[in-house]
Amino acid sequence: MGRLNNAEFISKVEAILASNEGKSSVYFTQKRLSTPLEKESIDLVKDLSSNVVEHPTAYPTNTQTYPVLIRATLGKKDSKISTVVEPANLDAFWLEYAQALKTGFVGLKKKEKKKAKKSKVTKP
Repeated sequence: MGRLNNAEFISKVEAILASNEGKSSVYFTQKRLSTPLEKESIDLVKDLSSNVVEHPTAYPTNTQTYPVLIRATLGKKDSKISTVVEPANLDAFWLEYAQALKTGFVGLKKKEKKKAKKSKVTKP
């Protein structure tokens, strides 16, 4: 399936989670999207994450921002949906996306805690 706009993606994620009802796995992935124009001249020095991690001054700083590719897959390879979120829209998208995920995860259970063993006390 092709890439959806952000609003369509969120509504499809809500629909997938509602129809799934915790019966099978749903996979979510996200990664930085490199545009095809950048792939022509990618140099490891130019692609440093200097906007996240401090690097020595010998390397040029990278101030470029990248869009984020987000995918959702319902256990099967043929049922993929994806969207591209621009950096300017990222904060608003995360709020809607997180709310859709919280309401859709009905099949999650809290982890059962093991009962602590009572220590044996020796009598003198």
